[in-house]
Amino acid sequence: MWRVLSLLLFLGGCPKNAGTGSGNSSGDEVVSSGGFVAIDMSDEEDDLDELFGSELMVATAECGDLIRLEPAAMMGKLSDGEIRCLDQKLREAERMTFKDKLSRVLLADAWAKGDEHRWEGIARRHLEEVDRSDPDMTYKFALLLSKGSADKMDEAMKWADVALENRSMWTGDLHVKRVYSLYKLKALSAHKKWTYLEEELVDASAEEHDGISSDVDGARNLTKTLSREWLEYTRSAGRDTTVALQLCVSAAGNAEFCSNE
Repeated sequence: MWRVLSLLLFLGGCPKNAGTGSGNSSGDEVVSSGGFVAIDMSDEEDDLDELFGSELMVATAECGDLIRLEPAAMMGKLSDGEIRCLDQKLREAERMTFKDKLSRVLLADAWAKGDEHRWEGIARRHLEEVDRSDPDMTYKFALLLSKGSADKMDEAMKWADVALENRSMWTGDLHVKRVYSLYKLKALSAHKKWTYLEEELVDASAEEHDGISSDVDGARNLTKTLSREWLEYTRSAGRDTTVALQLCVSAAGNAEFCSNE
């Protein structure tokens, strides 16, 4: 949503008191400081919000009243026809702000219905094509992927990294909790991939053995690195290090690599 944050006009060579007189008939509050004049644009910002809202309502009118559809989506009550219509409008939309709004309505409906498969697909499209700056969404997506099969572990780790890139948006206890969970998620996802490849190696043919063995080594080294990162953050956050240390030692093959020195 567009926001006009501030408008600064440089008045080179004007008197310091310029713009502070009583000739402001529009009612705007003008505050002068040196050669700069700050103008309150809050009314104009509200106008932009209203224009955006009305434009989006028109764009989605064929699907129904968006004001009614949003709370219905939160309760998982969108019909199949409404879902298809909103999805089509999302695909047709050119403005990312429209895409973001419609995508979130569809995400809310899928989650409320407990349809994790549909939510995963919508979330993947949202993060890849619309916006990936929301750490809550990327966290949720990475967490869902990490609970899946081994072939999803690389994607889970990728989106955990994206969430960590935006971790500054979290504060206080939530920041610590989410960052800890993301480091844990990455380490356990790497471990799941390593374990899966170890099992594949047992059943591999002679022709496949070398290739899978190389993959096993790579997954183990990744587990070693990520479990060490998780362990270090666990220590700094004052949390129980038992599981993180066990995983680190298991992947490293020795305790020295995982020591606190």
